[in-house]
Amino acid sequence: MKPSVSRSESSARCPRCGNAFDCAMHGQPFDCWCREMPPLPADRLDSSGRCLCPECLAAEIARVAQGRPRGA
Repeated sequence: MKPSVSRSESSARCPRCGNAFDCAMHGQPFDCWCREMPPLPADRLDSSGRCLCPECLAAEIARVAQGRPRGA
């Protein structure tokens, strides 16, 4: 996938695919799109605290639902 080049103040870069995406994790109040998605188990979270883009987060949630190992 080709990373997006345009970024706003609320943009982040996905540590898995490199795409830019809007992230409101640090906004006041916390009102990010990811709150609408099922949570990941703690062992599936990025230890650096970096957020996944919507596509990579959805893929990881699907892996968890199927019982597949991380990143498989």
